[in-house]
Amino acid sequence: MTRDADKAKAAEIWERFPKFILGSCDVPVGLYLALGTTADLAAKLPAAIGEANTFRVIFFILTFFSIGVLSNFRKLWQEASASWPRSILEPVRLRDLGGLLISWLFFSGVKPPLVS
Repeated sequence: MTRDADKAKAAEIWERFPKFILGSCDVPVGLYLALGTTADLAAKLPAAIGEANTFRVIFFILTFFSIGVLSNFRKLWQEASASWPRSILEPVRLRDLGGLLISWLFFSGVKPPLVS
């Protein structure tokens, strides 16, 4: 027998739901659109890709901006100075530092290997 207090509410389910799963639903839709492309539409794709590239750059910048906003550098510095080797080797710290390095490389003019 379940009580009403034990039942999960829709808002709590949505809050706990891993949102990346919704992104994976785009794959079949994209595949359907790609396979159903006509020759006339395929001729217009390079221009559309150029327009979409603008949004890719904007979201790339917003990604690293949000990492910086959500990082608590004061706490990171306090933990690093308290126990330097352990806190620097934690995977979260490596991810943040790696993200900073990658963004610094890209924004300083280094092109990714696949860009011609």
